Amino acid sequence: MEEKRYKVLIEVSKNKQEAYLSLIEDPDGIVITKENLLKELEKNNIVYGIKTDILENLCKNPQSIRGMIIAEGKKTVNGENGKIVFEIEVEKNTTPKILEDGSVDFKNLDLFKNIKKGQIIAKKIPPTEGEPGINVFGQKVEAIKGKDVRLPMGKNTYIQDDKLVASIDGHVVFLNNKIEVHNLIEVKEVDISTGNIKTVASLKITGNVKSGFSVESEGNIEIFGVVEGATVISHGNINIHKGIQGAGKAKIVAEGNVTAKYIQNCSVEAGGDVYSEAIIYSEVKAGGSVKLLGNKSQIIGSKIIAAREISSASIGSKMGTYTELQVGISPQKRIRIAELSLEIEQNNKAIEKIEKILKYLEKFEELPFDKQETYEKAKKALQDLESINYHLMEELNALREDIKVSSTGIIKVFDTIFPGTKLVIDDAIFVVKEPTQYAMFVKDEGNIKFFPLK
Repeated sequence: MEEKRYKVLIEVSKNKQEAYLSLIEDPDGIVITKENLLKELEKNNIVYGIKTDILENLCKNPQSIRGMIIAEGKKTVNGENGKIVFEIEVEKNTTPKILEDGSVDFKNLDLFKNIKKGQIIAKKIPPTEGEPGINVFGQKVEAIKGKDVRLPMGKNTYIQDDKLVASIDGHVVFLNNKIEVHNLIEVKEVDISTGNIKTVASLKITGNVKSGFSVESEGNIEIFGVVEGATVISHGNINIHKGIQGAGKAKIVAEGNVTAKYIQNCSVEAGGDVYSEAIIYSEVKAGGSVKLLGNKSQIIGSKIIAAREISSASIGSKMGTYTELQVGISPQKRIRIAELSLEIEQNNKAIEKIEKILKYLEKFEELPFDKQETYEKAKKALQDLESINYHLMEELNALREDIKVSSTGIIKVFDTIFPGTKLVIDDAIFVVKEPTQYAMFVKDEGNIKFFPLK
């Protein structure tokens, strides 16, 4: 009996790392032997990674097949990117701890990360070269070398043997993606004895910040006493152990987090989160969340704006004190939306007045000479205002679209939220009319809805 013959087809993957064999019965084809198959592979320049076990099995039992892998190259192993390994804790979690009795520990945040001159802050692990591969044609395939990294050298640090080292005694500050070592300034109180303080160093104030004074630091600020009607500004975090008695005059601004035992009659702005046990008759804005900690935490008579979350045990009061919470949009975006809306409204009023003037002047069959200039100026003013409004509307619509896509605002109450409280999530509004307990409020299908907290 005559042996079956097969037509041999060889296909190679795009990356040249696999070769595939197909056998199709064909009287004009070849007899399947190991030698014949190797010749077919050689015709197609397949020389590396040939799977001889598969060839031998096919020779013992020839059959029609399609797309069987017959050769496989050695894959490249790309190099690993360089890494920075920190020898000290650079960014600590400054969230206060809730104690077993439900109270909050505002005293032991360990805000400052001290370091000695000559101490290693971080080490760089260089990138690796990787291992080259070989394709089925026997050609070398170069590996991609890992990307290098730079040590984040900032003020008062230097690099030695791929290590970042402190050049002075001080404490570590992570600022603008660089590691800096700052001197720490320590004062007892900010009052007439010190005057206002403005410094690049971080500040430790063991007493109070008195009314009428200001404190500004490029680092962190830790205050162990009370902030009265004063201004406190930090490019880092602010921690106020006893709290703020603002008397309607205090202003607290931090690019990082703000932590205060209580916040009363003042204005607080944080680029990050705000933590407290009580916020009373104050305005608070946070680029992150506002979290009231402890089983007796409360928000009363305040306006709070946060991008992500507001949470507290109690919100509002039994007396129906007006309280407003806004989430889902960052404070900066809310301010910009309000600014744009106001400017567009004012421009529309101006446009309306100009259109009335033009309509009046256009009644003349021929404009008097003294009114011609007025007409031209009005037309130009109208065009300018319409152009300005067009661009303002573009920006406003873009902000609204961005909010639709990215908003994830949520409000949580762990005990009771009282009537008199207004909730705003994105552009949806909900006024609390009945006391509600253990609930979270979210925006769902354009409306604010609440669900029980598990």
